[in-house]
Amino acid sequence: MKTPEIIVSGKSNGEGIVLRYRTARGTDIFGLAVPNIYSNTEWDLGPTWCYLIAGRETSLIDTGRFGNYAVLESMLRSTGKVFSDIDRIILTHSHEDHDGNLAEILPSIKGEIWAHSIYRQMISYHPDIKDGARHPELPGSCRHCIMPEKFRSSTCVQYHQRRSLVDIDFAIDSDQRRPGDSLSFMFTPGHSPDAICVVFEGEVIFTGDTLLPGITPHPTLSGAFEANRRILPDSYSYENTVYGLINYIKSLDKLAGLTPQPTAIFPGHRLFYNDGFNLIHSLYGRAGEIIRFHIDRCRDILRIIDAKPAGLDGIAFQHFPASSLVGAGKSMARDEVMAHVEVMEKCGDVCWIGENRDIVQSTGSNNFLNVIGAYLQDKGK
Repeated sequence: MKTPEIIVSGKSNGEGIVLRYRTARGTDIFGLAVPNIYSNTEWDLGPTWCYLIAGRETSLIDTGRFGNYAVLESMLRSTGKVFSDIDRIILTHSHEDHDGNLAEILPSIKGEIWAHSIYRQMISYHPDIKDGARHPELPGSCRHCIMPEKFRSSTCVQYHQRRSLVDIDFAIDSDQRRPGDSLSFMFTPGHSPDAICVVFEGEVIFTGDTLLPGITPHPTLSGAFEANRRILPDSYSYENTVYGLINYIKSLDKLAGLTPQPTAIFPGHRLFYNDGFNLIHSLYGRAGEIIRFHIDRCRDILRIIDAKPAGLDGIAFQHFPASSLVGAGKSMARDEVMAHVEVMEKCGDVCWIGENRDIVQSTGSNNFLNVIGAYLQDKGK
């Protein structure tokens, strides 16, 4: 991938940067690094990268974290565009750092809103469907929210309420391409049940949070399927194909198998970080790296509980560095461990013990190696 041109400088973690990339067909793509609440913390994601395709139709991919309407407007102006120039907004998934300014933008645009068909259920409220959800009072995307109360502030509630009123003009269903359009879509659930990647002109892919440089996205829990199955569209409610680590790994495998492989890869985070670009040069190669990362994490969890069975918090404490367990990081680390334990429990490698069945014990097998390793195929396993 050739290095994009920075046209507006920003912070060392990328925040505030506007960049330009020109495709082989001469289409300009602009990257807009919108501030994220997690910046300047021990677990800094850096900004959310939104992308403007200045082609025959002007498309904006994602809108950044809520509260940044004016920032996004200023970035657009630096590209020579304003909100009213946008023909369509495409949402990679229903997380607040990717669709956060959508409701504020809508009055200023004439274009359409495109998202996966599950997105509608993710932004809607389903208070009468409890089914074990942690927060049934929140919209579909947040029914399993693990963030402390301070993150679910009045501002966040206002964002949810305004977002729930958004109409979707074009619902993407699974992998899809519209005749005569330069865009195609890949359905890549796992980090979010409605996650998509967007391919443009066969050369460029926008991966949202599905494929990131240097880090891996937080996987959903397969257990969330039981809490959310009744809010999903019928075609997704019978069998879990959208939640959990294995479904995320299947999405990585799908990206690795994409033919032809795009040569320009634009992720939702960390494109520019620590004063430099973190370019992904191969979908195939990066997908393999992430799959191997999750295999190694399973191995380490087994190593920890082989020495002594432990609860999720105890495993997280031993597996993650102390800097990752600050604030909400502890809850996120616990969920990360649970996502892997779910896979290994299904494989028969671990079981739950103790009076409250809250302690994880190894069974002595390593069946997960065959289950997850199968998705490495020939990716250098």
